[in-house]
Amino acid sequence: MNLKATITFMLFVVSTICISQVKEKWNASLQGNIQWQQVTPAGHFLIGTSLALTSVNPETGKILWELQQFGGISQDGIQQVGSSPLISVNSNGDIYMIDPFSGELKFDSKKAGIAEILDDYVLYKTNGILIAGKDASNKPAMVFANLADGSIAWKLSDDYGRVVSVNELSANELLIVTLFNNYKVNARSGEVIWRNDVSEANKQLEKLGAFGGLMKQVATQQAEGMDFNVKFYKHPKMDVFYIGSEQKRESSMSSSSSTPTVSYQSVFYAYNMNDGARIWENPLEVDGRLSHLFFHDLGLLILPDDGSNTKINLYSHKTQEGAWGKKGKGVKVKGGIYDYIPVGNGLLLISRSGDKNYLTFLDTNLGILTFEKPVKIDGEVVRTEKINNGVFFVTTEEANVLNTSTGELLLDKSITTLPSLVDSKDDKFYIFDIKEDKLKILDKSSSSVSNLSGIERKFEGKESPTGLEVRSNGIFIHSEQNVALFDFSGNLKYQSYYEAPREPGLKRALLYAQAIRAAYIGASAYAASGVYQSAAPQIKQDDALAGAMVEGIGQVYGELGDAASDFAKKSFKQASARFKASTQARDFMVILSKREGNKNALLKVNKNTGQVDAYIDLGKEKTPNYAMDDVTGQVFYQTGSNTIAGYQLD
Repeated sequence: MNLKATITFMLFVVSTICISQVKEKWNASLQGNIQWQQVTPAGHFLIGTSLALTSVNPETGKILWELQQFGGISQDGIQQVGSSPLISVNSNGDIYMIDPFSGELKFDSKKAGIAEILDDYVLYKTNGILIAGKDASNKPAMVFANLADGSIAWKLSDDYGRVVSVNELSANELLIVTLFNNYKVNARSGEVIWRNDVSEANKQLEKLGAFGGLMKQVATQQAEGMDFNVKFYKHPKMDVFYIGSEQKRESSMSSSSSTPTVSYQSVFYAYNMNDGARIWENPLEVDGRLSHLFFHDLGLLILPDDGSNTKINLYSHKTQEGAWGKKGKGVKVKGGIYDYIPVGNGLLLISRSGDKNYLTFLDTNLGILTFEKPVKIDGEVVRTEKINNGVFFVTTEEANVLNTSTGELLLDKSITTLPSLVDSKDDKFYIFDIKEDKLKILDKSSSSVSNLSGIERKFEGKESPTGLEVRSNGIFIHSEQNVALFDFSGNLKYQSYYEAPREPGLKRALLYAQAIRAAYIGASAYAASGVYQSAAPQIKQDDALAGAMVEGIGQVYGELGDAASDFAKKSFKQASARFKASTQARDFMVILSKREGNKNALLKVNKNTGQVDAYIDLGKEKTPNYAMDDVTGQVFYQTGSNTIAGYQLD
C-alpha cells in the first residue's frame, strides 16, 4: 500500500473527533413504520411506510402529500413513468399514475377500463397521458387521461393492434402510429381527423372479413412481446412524414444447419401529413436493421445496419429510385452503421461488423466514400469533437484523432482509456491512459500527445480509475474508494484511499444516486444546445437513463408560453434546475467507508485536499436505510421506526 495513502486512511480512523458529523438539516415523523425510501431520477423524495405512500420536501422535511391507500406498497411497485416525473404505482395489478408535485391521481386503470397496460406516453403539449393496452374483454383499448384533473377525456376503440409511436403535432393534434393504422386525432375531443391503413397488406386483411380479423388477432398477439424498432421522421421542408420499421426474417433451415438464418429489412412508408394518404404505392425496402435516415437536399439518405453487407443510398422522394453506386444499387460500407457525424461536405460514418468497429467518410455531394479503406478502431464510439486537424473521438476502449480528408489516425498509438476518463479545458484534452497508468495531454491545435506526469499512478484496493475531472487547481481522478489530484505541471498533490465496507449491499443506494448524477452530466451538453429530441436516440445508445431524461425534457422544451400546462411548467422547471445543478463544479466527492468502532459512514471527501471534511454516521447496521440525491448533495437517513433525517452535503 502506498505510504501516503495509508497515512490518509489512518488519520480518518483515529481522528474522527476532529472531523464533524454533518449537521441534521431536518427531522420528520411519518405515519406508520418506514419500510423504504428513494429519490426518483426526476428528484422527488418518496417514502413507503406501513400506512401510506408519502412525498417529502427534500429541502425542508415537510410532508407534501400522503396516500393512505398505498400503505405497505413495496418499493418494486413504484416506478417513474418513462421519461416523465409521473409516478406509477402497481397495487395488486391495478395501475395508478400520480402527479408527484401534488399527489393527485391522474390515472386509475380500473376506472379507465384498462385491464392490462402495454404502452403509455406522457404528452406535455397536449397535457395528457395516452395509455394503450387491453380491456376486460382482452380487446385493444386506448384512452387519453387529462393531466389537469385525471379525467378520461376520450377513448379510441378500434382494431389497431398495438401502438408503436405517438407524436404531438401541436397542442391540439396527435399522430398515432399503430400496427395496422395511422391516426390523426384531436387531442381535446378524441375526434379522428383521419385514419389510414399503414399498408396495402392491412387494407387487404380488412376485405377478408372474419378471416382477416383472425389474422389481425394473431399479429397482435405476436406483437405483444416484441420490442418495436419503429421510428418517426418529419420532413423538415414538406408536409410529409415517414415511418421506418424493422422487420426480422428467418430463412428455412438447411440440411447442413439446425438453426434458421436470420436477416433484417428496414421498411419505409411515406405519408401526407394533411390527410394521411400514402405517397408511395409500395414501401421503400432496404436490407439491414433500422438505423438512421438523413434528409439530403436531393432525397432520403438511408444508413442501415446490415452487418458486413451494408449498402447506403440516396433515394428520390418521389420515385424511390437510388442515385448512388452501380446502376443506383448503393455504395457498400464496411460494417453496419450505428452512428454518424456531419463534417464539412459529408458524414463521418461509424459502423461495426461483429466486434470490430470502423470509421468511413461519405461525401454526400458526390455519393462516394473518400477513404482508401475504412479505419479500424477498438470499441464503440461514444464521444466526438471537431478539432483543428480532424475529429477527436473516444470509444469505449480508446481515444485518437481522425484526419477526415485522408482517413489517417494522427496518433501512432491510440490512448487506452474510457469515456469517463477524458475531460477538456481550453485547448487541451486530459486523458488517463489505463494501460500505462499515466495522465496525458492532447493538444487540440496540433493533435500532439504528451505525458502530464511521467509517474505511474496506481490505486489501492485493486481499483482502477473510473472518473476524471478538470478543475481550476488541477486534474482530479477517482475510483469508488480512491481519490488523487495532479496540478497542471504534473505534480501529484495527493492520493488518498478510504477502505470499502465489507457488505456490498451498503453501496447500493450510493451507486444508484451517483449513476443518476452521471446520467444528468452525460446529457447536459445536449440540454445546453437545445437539441433534446434529436439527441435522445443517440444518447440512449450509450445511457438509457440519460436518453430518457433528455427525451423527457425535450418534450416540454419551448412549451413554456401561456398555453403551457401547469404540469409541463413544473416538470421543465425541476428538470432544468437538476441539469444546472449537475453541471456546477463540486468541491467534494461522497465515499462510503468505515470509521472508528467499525461503523459505516458516508464521507464528504474534499477534492482539493483529499481529506474528509465531514461525515454522516450510518451506524453498524449491515443494511442501513438511507437514500441520496447526488444531483443536489442531499442524504436521507432513517433514524427511528417512523422518523427520517435530512442532511445537506453542500
